[in-house]
Amino acid sequence: MAYLYGMMYLMLSTFPALWSGRYGEPVGEASLNYIALGVGFFLGAQISAPVNDKVYRRLKARYNGIGRPEFRVPGMFVGSCLIPIGLFWYGWSAQARTHWILPDVGAAIFCSGAIMCFQSMQMYIVDSYARYAASGIAAAVVLRSTAGFGFPLFAPAMYERLGYGWGNSILGIVAIILGLPAPLIFWKYGEKLRARSKFAAG
Repeated sequence: MAYLYGMMYLMLSTFPALWSGRYGEPVGEASLNYIALGVGFFLGAQISAPVNDKVYRRLKARYNGIGRPEFRVPGMFVGSCLIPIGLFWYGWSAQARTHWILPDVGAAIFCSGAIMCFQSMQMYIVDSYARYAASGIAAAVVLRSTAGFGFPLFAPAMYERLGYGWGNSILGIVAIILGLPAPLIFWKYGEKLRARSKFAAG
């Protein structure tokens, strides 16, 4: 969650230099590209929430009506695939200075995947720590806010040295290394990990 939040703010920090600098758009016109992020977040949220609930109900029915936090994990699988796709798409289309719509599409794909993962992870925390859910969410907020603060600090130097293509490719590769195994680990070992906590539900 912290890595995703850091990448989201890092992407936000690249927009002014990309649109006003590289693409030479006036400030007013360049600011319209933020709509792509809003569209991505909106679509991801509107698709993820009902699908997550539907998947949870089906898995709960399959396991004799007993709900588990791990039933929130499937949404993370989809989001974890969309995030690197969006990063590669955004980075290399910006590097090649293609039509402005292509980096916007990549940014929207990234944001859709990010919000899908955010929703799944937050529901997982709430279900895992039922009585202490507020504390669990607060701990996650502290970690992700720290990453959101830290990532944009190195963004200008990274993109200046590597460009948008390789800069986003590194982020995408790390997203694959962290993001693809994480849902599998939570799905397979989540119950054992929760059993080791005196605060976890059950």
